[in-house]
Amino acid sequence: MSETVTAVQPDKAAMEKINLYTRRAYKPEEVYTFSVVLCDNEVDRDGECFTKETLEELAKLFVGKTGILDHEPTSKNQTARVFDAAVKEIPGKVTSLNEPYAQLTAQAYVPRNDGTKAFIESIESGIRKEVSVGCAVKKRVCSVCGAESCVHVPGKTYNGKRCVRILSGAADAYEFSFVAVPAQRAAGVVKKFSPRFEESEKKKEVKTVYDIVKKLADGEDSVTVAKEELNMLKTELKALFDRAECGDRYRAALCERIYKLSAVAQPEFKRGLTEAITKSLGIAELEEMAAALAKVAERKMPVMPQLAAEKTEDTNAADDGAFRI
Repeated sequence: MSETVTAVQPDKAAMEKINLYTRRAYKPEEVYTFSVVLCDNEVDRDGECFTKETLEELAKLFVGKTGILDHEPTSKNQTARVFDAAVKEIPGKVTSLNEPYAQLTAQAYVPRNDGTKAFIESIESGIRKEVSVGCAVKKRVCSVCGAESCVHVPGKTYNGKRCVRILSGAADAYEFSFVAVPAQRAAGVVKKFSPRFEESEKKKEVKTVYDIVKKLADGEDSVTVAKEELNMLKTELKALFDRAECGDRYRAALCERIYKLSAVAQPEFKRGLTEAITKSLGIAELEEMAAALAKVAERKMPVMPQLAAEKTEDTNAADDGAFRI
């Protein structure tokens, strides 16, 4: 696709839709309208893609939404408004997942005045062309296993099947933006998923350690990865190392207990053999092994209290009669 934004001449039907959002009836010569491809169902640079059904749901939600710059949600950034949207298929074209190619196209308008003259010129000259959308989806499913949360990494291949995150179920549409580098090659999409997007309206979107590591793995340097993200990563890694150290200490103590119990429960087993067995076991298995050995050791060497009284046949229960109530 050579362009994502093209100017169109508003007809009577278009003006009727536009005037639903204006406080007075505008004339065709008073507005500048353009067509823009918001997103499609092709796999994007993040290894994600919308379903065609989700695009159709988004088409309804984007009508009436504002157009801004660089996803900065401020009133001074509002530049346009969507007055119509629809999903279009291109006959004969398929996606990399062998699905019929579809794209969500919107019609937007801008009032013609001195304040918007430069913005309109930037579109006409092709400077402002790439776009991206802010929206929320209900599910983000793995194409390999069908789960919403799994170990499969987008972009990698498992048993001949490429892992892609399928975005399905449109929850909301927030805005579309003119950006420099979109995630989608044909249009661009910045995906924000509910319910986390609700929190990002109050503060910056919360990044997970996975998000940060993914950015670094994709080759983004420390200039692209924000300082607070690096600090977050350092803090999380330190916490992981601390927990790992505690886990190592617990495992060592558990293994030592097993060696001692084994010496009693099964003395014919040399320590070296027991050590070899414990190396291949997880914590849960080691705990199970220690419990089993403890029962065997208890039967072989029952624990007796130091001051336990010996039972004798001469013990006369009647002697204690004076103390009974």
